[in-house]
Parts: sequence; C-alpha cells; structure tokens
Amino acid sequence: MFTALPDTDSFLPGCYRDLRFSPAEGAWKDKKTLSDLCLPVLGWCTPCPFRAQCIRQVQPHPKRFDGVCGGRLWLDGLVIASADGVDDDDLPLPGKPRTVCGTTTGVAEHQVRGEQQCARCAAFTAAEAERAAEEAANSELAFAA
Repeated sequence: MFTALPDTDSFLPGCYRDLRFSPAEGAWKDKKTLSDLCLPVLGWCTPCPFRAQCIRQVQPHPKRFDGVCGGRLWLDGLVIASADGVDDDDLPLPGKPRTVCGTTTGVAEHQVRGEQQCARCAAFTAAEAERAAEEAANSELAFAA
C-alpha cells in the first residue's frame, strides 16, 4: 500500500496522486455521486499511519475540501463519512468554544467540522453514555421483575 520515493527514505501513502481520493469538480455533481466515487477507497485510510498528517496538510475544513482525507470523506469542508476504525485523535483540536458546546448540537458540530471534541462536549458525550447505560440496566431490571 505504501510506496517509497526513488532513492530516498521518504514514504508516501498509497493514495498519493490517486485521483479517486479527490475527484475533479466535473467528475461529480452532488453528495451521492461524490460518495459513489470516493467511498470505495475510503477503507484504504484505516491502516494508514499518515491520517493526522494528511488532515494537517490538506486542511479540509478551512479549504472546503471535497474528497477523501485522513480517513474521512469531506464535502465542502464537512465530514460526510468516516472509515471504520478511525478516531478523533487524528483530528485537529477545536478552536474557541461555541455556544452550542456541551449539547448534542455541539457534538455534531465538532464531527462535521472534522475536529476533536472540546472538553464540554466530551463531558456531555460521557454523561450521555452513562445515562444510556443506566437506562438499559433499569429496563433490564424492570423486564426481569
């Protein structure tokens, strides 16, 4: 999957200069056609050690990138799909907190912008997971009774 540049020790990911990862503007016209073109290659990103570097170099959100970058499919700089097995550690840290942080909307905002969750949203996500686990345990107890 990875190829070395001739006469160097530098390695490049298998996607380097592969147009399937960033189709030309005229090759697609909407989210569905971009997805049809890019989703088949999205899985190549899962084992790639360059995901974080890819996102730092391409800067998909600020540059409103369309295509595959860092294990995610981007449309107009927003994440529309992610490869299996990628996590937020590859993503840049968020900028200043937003008023919606600490809510479901704030968590979704971080996801579509392609950035890690802020502390308020991470705490909200953890509390939601704990609440869901308690509800599941309570429903099992009610069902058993």
